[in-house]
Amino acid sequence: MSNQQGLPPNYFYHTLPNGIELIGQYMPSLSSISFGFQLDAAVVHEPENKQGLAHLFEYMLFQGTKTKDARALNEAFESLGARKGASTSLETAMVWGQIVNTKFDATLNLFHDILLNPTFPNNELEQMRNLVLQEIRRRDDEPMSRIFELVRANFYKGTALSRLVLGTDEQVRQLKRQNLRDFWQARYQPNNVLFSIAGKFDWEHVVERMQELFGNWQGGAAPSPEQEPRPVQSVSLEFREGKQEHIGMMVPFPNYTDKDYYAAMVAAEVLGGSMASRLFVEVREKRGLVYSVSAGLAGNKHIGALRIYAGTTPEQGRECLEVIVNELRRLEKGGITTDELERAKVQLKSENVMRGEGSGARMSAILRSWWYERQLKTIQEIKDAIDAVTQEQVLSMLHRYSPVHPLTIAAIGPLSQEELVGNTLA
Repeated sequence: MSNQQGLPPNYFYHTLPNGIELIGQYMPSLSSISFGFQLDAAVVHEPENKQGLAHLFEYMLFQGTKTKDARALNEAFESLGARKGASTSLETAMVWGQIVNTKFDATLNLFHDILLNPTFPNNELEQMRNLVLQEIRRRDDEPMSRIFELVRANFYKGTALSRLVLGTDEQVRQLKRQNLRDFWQARYQPNNVLFSIAGKFDWEHVVERMQELFGNWQGGAAPSPEQEPRPVQSVSLEFREGKQEHIGMMVPFPNYTDKDYYAAMVAAEVLGGSMASRLFVEVREKRGLVYSVSAGLAGNKHIGALRIYAGTTPEQGRECLEVIVNELRRLEKGGITTDELERAKVQLKSENVMRGEGSGARMSAILRSWWYERQLKTIQEIKDAIDAVTQEQVLSMLHRYSPVHPLTIAAIGPLSQEELVGNTLA
C-alpha cells in the first residue's frame, strides 16, 4: 500500500470500504503526530430552530462514552500526554489529537470511543450549556466579536451561512440531550469523514488501525444543503452608546478553488495585511483615524470574501469609512505596484512556511486542500503559486471581483447611517 500515483512524495491517500477517506503527510524530522477527523457536521447542518447545537455538541463529545465518564476520558488523554480538541465552523467540524508518535494507537482508540460511543450525559449537559451561554454573553458584550456576526448576517442573507455560530441564548437554553443524539446520528457517519494525519508515522500501520477500529462503522449522512448566497450592497447598524465606532465590511472575492485565489491573497495582503499595507499607512499612520485596521480573506465552499475591520471614534467614523472606500476604489482602478507585489509575496511565503512547519498546521492544511480541491498541496507548491502571481493577474482579478461592489457594511456604535455613511457609496 505505497503512495498513490500522482501524489507528491511523502503524501498518501486511501479510502476504507465504508467510505472514510484517509490522507497523510509523512514528516520524518518530527517525533510528533497530529491527526483530525473532519465532517460535514457544522452550523449549516443544524435544524432551523436549534441554532448553537453544533457548538454545544463540540463540547459534549468529550463528556463521556459508554466505557468512560468525562473524568476517566480526561485522565486517559493526560496519561498519554495527548492534546485533544474540537472546532466547529459554518460548514465543517473537526475533532483532533496531537501526540508523540509512539502513542498513536492508544490515542486513536480513545477517539474511536468518542466518535462511535458518545453518551452526551445529562449531568454534564448543564455545565457545558452554561459555558456556551457565557460565551454568548461575552460575544454580545464585545463589539469586536459581534461586528462580523452582523456583517455575515447580511452578506449571507437567506442562507444558513448567516447564522450565529454560538447560537442565541434562547435557543441554547432549549437544547436537549436528544437533540445532540439526533445530530450525532444524522451527521457522524462514515461517508462524511475525512481523516488527516501529519508527522512521523507508518502509513500502512495507520490504514490498518483505521480499518480495525472504524471499518465496521456503517451508515450514511445526507448531502450538505447547497448554500447560494447572493450578497447585495447593504448597511446595517447596531446602536451602542460610547466612544467607539466598530466598522466591518465584506465583499465577494475569490474562494479557495478559484483560479485567482493567490492573486486575491496578494491583493488582501497589500490592502490590509501588515503595518506596511495601504489601509494601515493611509488610515492610521497618515491620518490617525483608527486604533485598529485590517483586511484579509474569508470564505467557504460556495463563496469567497474580502473582510475589512476598522475600530475608530464616532467623531472620525465618516472620514475613516471614506478613506477605506477610496482605497478600495484606487485598488480596483490601478491594481498594485511592483514593490507592493514583491513585499506581499515575501510576507505570504514566510507566513506559509512558518505556519507549515508543525504537524498540526500541515494536518489542517492538507485537510482543507483535499476537502475543497481534492488535491494535496505541498508547501513548495503554495510558494510557487504565490510567486507566479503577476500585477496583471491581480488587476484582472479586481475587475472580475470588484472590491467595492456589492459592499456589505455593518457598524456598532453611536452613529446613524447618515452620520457614518452619508453619500460615501454613491
